[in-house]
Amino acid sequence: MGPVLVLGNDRKAGVADAVAEVRPRLEKDFGVAAIDLKGDLDVCSVGAGWCLVFGGDGAMLNAARRMAKNPIPTLGVNFGKFGFLTEVRFSELPTALNRIAQDQIRIRERLMLRAQVRDWQVYGLNDVVVHGSPVGRLFRFNVLIEKRKAAAYAGDGLVIATPTGSTAYNLAAGGPILDPDLRAIAVTPLAAHSISQRPIVIPGDQPIEIRVEEEGAKGLVSVDGQVRHEIGPNDVLRVAAADKSFKLIRVGVRSYYRMLRQKLGWSGVPKYRL
Repeated sequence: MGPVLVLGNDRKAGVADAVAEVRPRLEKDFGVAAIDLKGDLDVCSVGAGWCLVFGGDGAMLNAARRMAKNPIPTLGVNFGKFGFLTEVRFSELPTALNRIAQDQIRIRERLMLRAQVRDWQVYGLNDVVVHGSPVGRLFRFNVLIEKRKAAAYAGDGLVIATPTGSTAYNLAAGGPILDPDLRAIAVTPLAAHSISQRPIVIPGDQPIEIRVEEEGAKGLVSVDGQVRHEIGPNDVLRVAAADKSFKLIRVGVRSYYRMLRQKLGWSGVPKYRL
């Protein structure tokens, strides 16, 4: 797969030591294009064949955003609490590297979103969330899908989630779980002031516009919970599938549905009395 780009957050316990421990193996078997544990590197300019991210899901979201214009296959090594995107633990990394070296892996294409307000633009792997500011104030806005009005909303806001992000804020807000291989987008209201407004799922190639109509209203856009931007009256938030997908390396340590069961307690059955 060529030389590896190593990313991570050296402020997270164990990451710097782990990178130092595995570096000789990486240099011997693959070559190391660059190591960035500070977040300073322009990753799109590095001539790497693949990427290894040390950290939690937040580190993976950060890496996906930084590589959005030039994505390369990426494997996450979990040093976080949840580890939904980071497939392997550090103890499992030697086995994963063996499979990568032997080309016994799968590369999954994950839909990414592009959010834009005027000249501000940012990419996200999980979701784009818009809500009123300050939090708790009723927020009114119109949603257009493919430039046609879909609904008028009044409530706390809206979650626009990829299949990858469907198990994050979207799930907590009552939205559906989407298989990550789908090219679809979940649109989930936040505390809608109506019993008729429910989450919907639309094709991934349909652009979404959110128009803040109310005079004096303000809102806040959050992308993957990491990048924020204010919007005001007459602003238009445009959300669409990014031109390129995030490339996630899967080495077969555990399946997506196994992670749903283990990490989210999915598919439980009632405890019947016999």
